[in-house]
Amino acid sequence: MENKKLKVAVIGLKMGHAWALAAHELPNTELSLVYDKFYNENTDIYHPFYEEKKIRIAQTEQEVYDSDVDIVVVATPDHFHAEQAIKALEAGKHVACEKPLAPTVEDCRKIAAAVEKSGKLFMTGQVCRYAPAFKLAKQLLDSGRIGELASLECEYAHDYTKHPGYENWRKDPAVGREGFLGGGCHALDLARWLAGDPEEVFCYMNKKLMPDWPKPDTGFAVAKFPAGVIGRVFVSVGVKRPYTMRTVINGTKGTIICDNTSDFLQISEENIYDTSSKLAFTQIPVLVSSHNVRSELNEFAKSILAGGPSPTDVIQGLKTVAFAEAAIQSNLTGSPVKVDYSCGAEACVL
Repeated sequence: MENKKLKVAVIGLKMGHAWALAAHELPNTELSLVYDKFYNENTDIYHPFYEEKKIRIAQTEQEVYDSDVDIVVVATPDHFHAEQAIKALEAGKHVACEKPLAPTVEDCRKIAAAVEKSGKLFMTGQVCRYAPAFKLAKQLLDSGRIGELASLECEYAHDYTKHPGYENWRKDPAVGREGFLGGGCHALDLARWLAGDPEEVFCYMNKKLMPDWPKPDTGFAVAKFPAGVIGRVFVSVGVKRPYTMRTVINGTKGTIICDNTSDFLQISEENIYDTSSKLAFTQIPVLVSSHNVRSELNEFAKSILAGGPSPTDVIQGLKTVAFAEAAIQSNLTGSPVKVDYSCGAEACVL
């Protein structure tokens, strides 16, 4: 099995192009087929790659499900994820689905049930878990380098004003995309990965930066995590500053500051200074790979060839959507909301 190449199909070639590149380049995968409903019209698709590499272009979505591929990557807009992921699972394919898993927990539960029924492996594309700086921060935290986790701050700052998506799907009122979930799932999932599943969340949102968009553009959520840890998640899809997912991790013996766009991580450790007035940050060099899809697909392929389990599986995707949904509900009600992680599938491990 180690020498087998898994055949990969990609649906959606804007976000999916990185997956297609990875599938073409990795030693244990082969890019077999791609499909995009707007392949001919969308000038943002990098057509020369598919034409020069002679990649087969499916004429219909069903052609993907009827093919002999091993993995289907769903990289379309969020509101198509559930339907396409379920169809791929029912066709007997392993599935990697871009984040967020789906727009609602209800849709996530449908995917979880389909995963359980299919017996196939499923991966939610929570790419922050594969960014070098965040991976190192997680290792340092887990090793006790900054003591016990006490609090954390995660953020997703990305101005979508000029990036409404193909045919303006991100700002389409009929789609109703929640920016706090659609982009913010990065920061929400990172907070969960570092601190565990939040128990309760309180959130305020507004839309002063993009008033013509249908949903709030900015929100602050404060959450209670296990073991008494507290955290803040800031999400803005309209803030006027460079894109970043800056994260601050405060431990009982030190602090880590990192993001996905800098070539260094900062760490301050109390045990190497005589007095608090001399505390300082040390920089640790890291690679910059803000969307390390290559590592995602490589880990998923290795899991399939090894017989499982899947990294960042369907339940991880569901839990991050549940975190976002609770924050959105809190903003609407003005009250703290308990996060409901129930998935509706017997095989769920919660």
